Amino acid sequence: MLRALLIPLHKYIGLFLGLLLSVTGISGSMVVFDREFDEMLAPQTVDFETATTLGSFDLAFANAIAAVDNGTEPTRIALGRHLGAPHIIRFPAVEGARGPLEVSIDPGTSEVLAIRNWGEYPITWFYSLHLSFLSGEMGEILVGVMGFCLLFFCLSGIVIWWPKNGAWKRAFTIKTNGGPFRFNFDLHKTIGIYFLPVFLMLAITGIEIVWHDPVHQMVSWVLPVDEEPVIESSASDQKQSIVIDELAEKAMAIFPTSRINRIYLPRSDTAPYQITFTHPDEAWSEYSVTAVYFDQFSGELLDVWDGREKAAGTLMLNWFFPLHNGDALGMLGRIIVFISGFLPALLFGTGAYMWWRKRKPAK
Repeated sequence: MLRALLIPLHKYIGLFLGLLLSVTGISGSMVVFDREFDEMLAPQTVDFETATTLGSFDLAFANAIAAVDNGTEPTRIALGRHLGAPHIIRFPAVEGARGPLEVSIDPGTSEVLAIRNWGEYPITWFYSLHLSFLSGEMGEILVGVMGFCLLFFCLSGIVIWWPKNGAWKRAFTIKTNGGPFRFNFDLHKTIGIYFLPVFLMLAITGIEIVWHDPVHQMVSWVLPVDEEPVIESSASDQKQSIVIDELAEKAMAIFPTSRINRIYLPRSDTAPYQITFTHPDEAWSEYSVTAVYFDQFSGELLDVWDGREKAAGTLMLNWFFPLHNGDALGMLGRIIVFISGFLPALLFGTGAYMWWRKRKPAK
C-alpha cells in the first residue's frame, strides 16, 4: 500500500522539481572547491611567490584601504588556506553592487593582488545560484524546499527500491545487456542506494543551513545547547591605536598549535575584535568553531570560545556546515560531496527517460 502511494509521488515530484534539484547539486559541487576553482579562473590572485612566513596583517589592511580608497573600512580578513593562497580582505558592498568588495592579498608581502566585487566573478555566481537560485530571500526558501525534496526522495526511494522475494543481488547491480530501459532503471536505483547516506546528509545539513534557528531549537529539545556569548567592548571616549598583529600574537599564545582562520574587525562602537581558529585535532580544515575576543578600545582579552569543549548539542550543530561542504572529512569528503552534487542531474535524467519510454507508444 505504502509503496503504491510513494511510486507516483516519487516519480512526479521528481519530474517537476528534479531540474531545480539538479541545479542545486551542480552549483553546490562547484563551490566545494571554491578557492581552488577561483584561483584557476583568476590567476592574478595567485601571481606571487609562495610565502615562507605570514606578513603583517596591519600592513595588509593599510594597503587594502589605500587601494580601495572609497571611504569605507574593512570588516574582516580570511587567511589563505596555505602560504601559496591569498588572503581575502572584505569591505562593505558599494552602492549597486551584488556583494561586498574583496581585496586579494599576498600572504607574505601583504601587497594587493586584485580587487573584485563578490557576485561578479564566476565562483561567487555559483554560490548565489546554490544559495538562492539568484533570487534573494524567496530563492533561499526554495533551496530549503529542495532539501526537503531530497529528503523525501531518499526515504521514498528506500521503500520503492526494497527488494522483493529476497532479490538482494539484483537490487545492487546494473545489468548492461538488458536494453536501454533496463540499464537506466538499474542505474537510477543503484546510484540512489549507494549514495543514499550522502544524499541524506546533504539534505539534513542543507535544511539546517537555510532554517538555522528552527533546527537549533529542535536540537535543543533533545540535547543541551550552549548559548552563544554576547561580547561587547567597554565604553570609552578615547580609542587606543590597536595593532592587529599584536592581537594575533596574543590569540596565538592561547592556541599555539592552531591556525588563524579569520580576523573580524569591530563593526560598531561596542563590537570586539574576533579571531577564529582551526585546530589540528579537528576533522575540518577550513572551518572555525573557536574564537578569541578582544576589546576594540584597550585590546584586552574579553573571552575565549573553544568550540571543542561545549555541550553535546553544540558539538552536533558544529558538524552541519563542514559536513555539507565535505570539509569535515578532509579531501576525501570534499571529493565525495563534489561527485554527489552531479548525481541528482543523472537521477533526473534516468527518471525522465523511463517516464518518457513508458509513455511512448510501442511500435
